[in-house]
Amino acid sequence: MIIKEYFQFLFPFFFVTFLICYSSSWIDLRKYGEGGYKVIILIVSTCLTFIPFSGLSLADYLLSVNPNFSIGSTALIIVLLMHKLFHNVVLDEKHLVLFCLWNVSLSLILFYSYLGLTTYDLYALGYGFSFWFLIMAFITLLTVWFWTPLSVIFIACIAAFNLRLLPSDNFFDYLTDGFLLVMSLGVLFSCAVKYRSSRAWFQKSAT
Repeated sequence: MIIKEYFQFLFPFFFVTFLICYSSSWIDLRKYGEGGYKVIILIVSTCLTFIPFSGLSLADYLLSVNPNFSIGSTALIIVLLMHKLFHNVVLDEKHLVLFCLWNVSLSLILFYSYLGLTTYDLYALGYGFSFWFLIMAFITLLTVWFWTPLSVIFIACIAAFNLRLLPSDNFFDYLTDGFLLVMSLGVLFSCAVKYRSSRAWFQKSAT
């Protein structure tokens, strides 16, 4: 399946695009207009991601560090990129924080399990049908019932696992990975700083 062959390159492309977009404030690219700015960002990120350097592209280097970027990672970087580049709010701050808290909690639980600090090897449950699939189905149904945008992410994780779009056969690898843990912690820290700053400003203006 051609989609499966190239699907793993989505995260490297979006990640590089986000980094370029974030650092573009150092260069005055806005002078080319909003449309021109976006085209330049996409062209530069495409070249940097896929053109080989010393035999390997930047995407290959990223995949060599982490060969299995989860659907959660791809979803989060798309949310951040859409806001940064296109000014579209895919997840509002409340749902973004909930999603990141979910990612951090799940990642830490799996990490503790991997170190043998829990009774069961939770990661091994991802290879076959287990109670975890029922938990995910319940969570997904809840997000669909309450019509939250998080439902799209959870449905995408389940669909991608059923289609085996990633190299791993473990369901947990479709939900989270090390990059997602780091990104989620970064987003939570950024939101905490923003909340603290806005609260301090409000208290100062109220006095």
